[in-house]
Amino acid sequence: MKKRNEKGFLLAESIIVGVFVLSLFTFLFVNIIPLVGEYENEEKYDTISSVYNTNLIRSMIMGDANVNDILKLTQASGTVNTYNVFTGDSICNRLDKKNFCKKLLNSTYLDVHSIYITWYRTNKIKDDVKNHPHNFPRAVRDYVESMDKYTQPAGDTYDKYKRVIVYYNDGTFANLEIKVKE
Repeated sequence: MKKRNEKGFLLAESIIVGVFVLSLFTFLFVNIIPLVGEYENEEKYDTISSVYNTNLIRSMIMGDANVNDILKLTQASGTVNTYNVFTGDSICNRLDKKNFCKKLLNSTYLDVHSIYITWYRTNKIKDDVKNHPHNFPRAVRDYVESMDKYTQPAGDTYDKYKRVIVYYNDGTFANLEIKVKE
């Protein structure tokens, strides 16, 4: 498109191409960077190793005689909790196999930060996170808010199930359902 003796035309063409390339890079930057940030957060959620480790914890809880005591979300006063949070020691002290539990949850093996027992449907804990964010660490709030696929409609299908959410010290999370023994 360059013509002889029209030096201004080359400058106009360069500016137009420069603006086009700059707007293309701006568009890509604005749309790609948030996706990369979201991916970095999501790669810590429900990884293969954290789900496997959470299954070990779930199996340990389900195999214990005190499983219903741990899964109970109703207090002695009759009020119903949205969730119960346990540290490694607090949950192990309620189980029959305390030594096995403490060894499994300590920093040498699974390195568990905390264990949340909540209702199977995540609607209630999501509302609690939204209304009382100061009760939850930032990482837990982010994980619970990302659990859209676990929001189920009301009904009695899931009344016998609870959800175990495990927060590991390396920042990973996993959750599995657990059935209440009858």
